[in-house]
Amino acid sequence: MQSKFEEFFEKIKNQTTYDEEELIKLVESSKVTQEDKKNKVANFANILFKLSKSTPTLDSINATVIKQVNDDVQKYIDEVDGDINVCFTIALIFISITILFKHDPSVNSLLNNATNILIKVLYKQGNHTDSMDLLIGTFEILSKKTNDENKRMYYVSRSNEIVRYKSDLQAGKDVKLSPTSSEKLQKAFAYKEKGTDAFKKNDWKGAIFNYHCAKNYVSGLMGLGDEEDTLSKNMVLVLTNNIAFCNMKLGRFVKAIDQFDIVINSEPNNVKALYRRGKCLVSEKQYIHAEEDLKKALSISPNDKEIIAELNLCKQKLSDFKKIEAKAYSKMFD
Repeated sequence: MQSKFEEFFEKIKNQTTYDEEELIKLVESSKVTQEDKKNKVANFANILFKLSKSTPTLDSINATVIKQVNDDVQKYIDEVDGDINVCFTIALIFISITILFKHDPSVNSLLNNATNILIKVLYKQGNHTDSMDLLIGTFEILSKKTNDENKRMYYVSRSNEIVRYKSDLQAGKDVKLSPTSSEKLQKAFAYKEKGTDAFKKNDWKGAIFNYHCAKNYVSGLMGLGDEEDTLSKNMVLVLTNNIAFCNMKLGRFVKAIDQFDIVINSEPNNVKALYRRGKCLVSEKQYIHAEEDLKKALSISPNDKEIIAELNLCKQKLSDFKKIEAKAYSKMFD
């Protein structure tokens, strides 16, 4: 008797489209005992991998389905505590889906997730040759699928790293893999939390230190899935904004202005950054630029009392400065 997985792939052998909900149902159907789960996942992977070699390429897969598959298989990994066989076969599933739907760019996130899963396998069992070979091939595929030169170089370097790692292991050397981008992102979150704890205590220097540590981990990460990639880019801006605010509280206005510049260049309508940069510019007696920032902030948030008060202060200081300047000029001609 055929399993549901086998029935599904028998059905799509001669098709170019399929029911997008079917894959979700298949994933759901394997939520049984842990031992059965291992067997079904392995069976699913093997069938899918074989079919990916012979099935005509399908056109597209819904991005929602991909996210559902990503979420569900991550639950498998957590539930079986990173079991090596389960992790390897799930990575095989992801790679096979990208072969089946190779003309759909949305499946690239599955390849990135596959690499992260395979590296986790190698952390648990460093000599897992199948994972090494699959990783090398997957990084090579990713390097050819991107038009971004920085990403291409990253994938090539990661592929070369695994080649060296495998060679060093075979030579009997004691070697370790470098952290994955996902692991670096998690470290960044941990440092960000420490920074926020210091921030709440008005420990501005402690907050800056931890925010900088987080930023060092998260800046320029490659090889993340779409969701993590968005998270990392957003985090860089949040950290930069927080560092700027801490510098402002410490009276380091020039440093704060430089940091706020970065935030505002990426988010021109970030009202908090505009307001805070305006305050710093007032403190540095750059009243004209300060007024521009504060007016823009007020146009975005017209009822903000803090912005109104700071803008009035700026206008008063600018008026006073002009009077002093006019008086100084008049004395030059006395």
